[in-house]
Amino acid sequence: MKKIIVPLLVYLIVCIIAVMLPASDGYNTIGWKLLIGQIYAIPVLIIAFLISFFLHRRLSH
Repeated sequence: MKKIIVPLLVYLIVCIIAVMLPASDGYNTIGWKLLIGQIYAIPVLIIAFLISFFLHRRLSH
């Protein structure tokens, strides 16, 4: 359970940043910003999860 908390927090932070950034006139809605934010947030989530997984695995041995 501890392995997934930090990556989820990183995911939420990236989504919040994506919503707060300015966008073009036609795409300046929360839905579009979240959709585009997923392009950045999902790879960051995977990388953060892998780092967390390997750190917990290394520290447990």
